[in-house]
Amino acid sequence: MSNQQKLMDVLQNQIDVESSTLEQLSEYEGESRQAVVRLVLLFMRLDTWKHQQFLEGVIDLLNEAPCDTWSAKVDRYTERIQLERRLESLLEQEKQMSDYLGQAIEEMDNPVARKLLSHLREDEMRHQKDIKELVSLVKQYPLQPKKGEKGSDIICEE
Repeated sequence: MSNQQKLMDVLQNQIDVESSTLEQLSEYEGESRQAVVRLVLLFMRLDTWKHQQFLEGVIDLLNEAPCDTWSAKVDRYTERIQLERRLESLLEQEKQMSDYLGQAIEEMDNPVARKLLSHLREDEMRHQKDIKELVSLVKQYPLQPKKGEKGSDIICEE
């Protein structure tokens, strides 16, 4: 078994565990009558769902063999520039969200709500750093991550 196949198997196993956990959390959340318990389960369910989606995306990324035509490469380049511009404008909103959460945390007396809001704020602050780093990595990512011996080795969909 190749290293690539081992990696795919590990990622798929992780997705299976995330999916099972997601089902359990959804069930527990639906059964709960207390807001505090539902919030904790919601927090965990959304995080688990996010993990599952990211892992599926990583598998897609690793399996991607993009079309080798010039226009397809131009489209991929253009989309990356658009990503950078769109996320730059969203970074200011991420900062604003973090600031509002900071204000709410200062006023919060409930320890569970305070912890949940603190976690959200940490996420928002991490997003600011991660977005900049990810945009830089995406811009450096090859326009054709899988190279054939010649351009005709990669078939373009009609």
